[in-house]
Amino acid sequence: METTIDGRERLCGIEIEFAGPTEMETGNLIADTFGGTVKDGGDHSVTVCDTPFGDIEVELDISLRKREDLPFVKEGLDAFRGLIPVEVVTPPLSRTQLEEFNTICTSLRKIDAMGSRSGVFLGFGVHVNPEVVAPDHRFTLDTITAYAMLEPWLREKEQVDATRRMMPFVGAWPKALISDLANTRYDSLADLMRMAAKHIHSRNQSLDLLPLFKHAEPDLFADLFDIDDKTAARPTFHFRLPDSRIDEADWSLLQPWQLWRQVELIAANDDLLSALCAAWKIHDAAWFERASVWVQTIDTLIEDHNARADV
Repeated sequence: METTIDGRERLCGIEIEFAGPTEMETGNLIADTFGGTVKDGGDHSVTVCDTPFGDIEVELDISLRKREDLPFVKEGLDAFRGLIPVEVVTPPLSRTQLEEFNTICTSLRKIDAMGSRSGVFLGFGVHVNPEVVAPDHRFTLDTITAYAMLEPWLREKEQVDATRRMMPFVGAWPKALISDLANTRYDSLADLMRMAAKHIHSRNQSLDLLPLFKHAEPDLFADLFDIDDKTAARPTFHFRLPDSRIDEADWSLLQPWQLWRQVELIAANDDLLSALCAAWKIHDAAWFERASVWVQTIDTLIEDHNARADV
């Protein structure tokens, strides 16, 4: 669906991780490309103010900057550049704005930005944060189920970098969570949250639902999820799976966006989603059936329902 429940165009924020340019070099590049003023926030962060998209944040990975228990934080982050990503975080963008912002990929390549496949330790990603239609909307709930059905297929299509697969940041959804979603069509996000709390104990999931859960049901979230990581409430999904391939000439933000679009195409196709859930139950009940069999089943059902995104 293209609009929220109140008729506004759905927006989508983007986060891009890479190594190479510093925060200030990246901020200056964004200002030179789109306009705006670069303000140094200290603590390895800058803000590019008053761009056509709003304020854009550029920072060394915030989750690592604020960890006092890591030796390299104590010794100085500058010494570990190349292992800790620089992160560009946009405000929510319209589809037109996203297409315009996509030109930053070419500009970043020109100043030698490196993505996740440039070296063995560079497990960098792109996060896509699509706004939901409404938390309790049928499309939102079906999108969660569609993602559960599709996750192994998405991993196969993206060929997620080996370093990122070993890191905890993009963990696969637990099989029991997928089965619960295949077996029950939830009519409210609150009911889905109560089920998910049995399986989700961290934000380190390939699709992080916790910002949406906290936004939609803050009191219930506090009761259900005892998670140390600070979760910012947002009316969005937080899709963390795609690799950052910023240094590859044929790559752009269209590719992670199209992966997410495939999820939404399935969520909008009730017959296909029902067929996937039925097929999962058979796959789940089979002994020793390989994951590749399930990926092939997804491929076949998508083709049979003529529902393939252009990925």
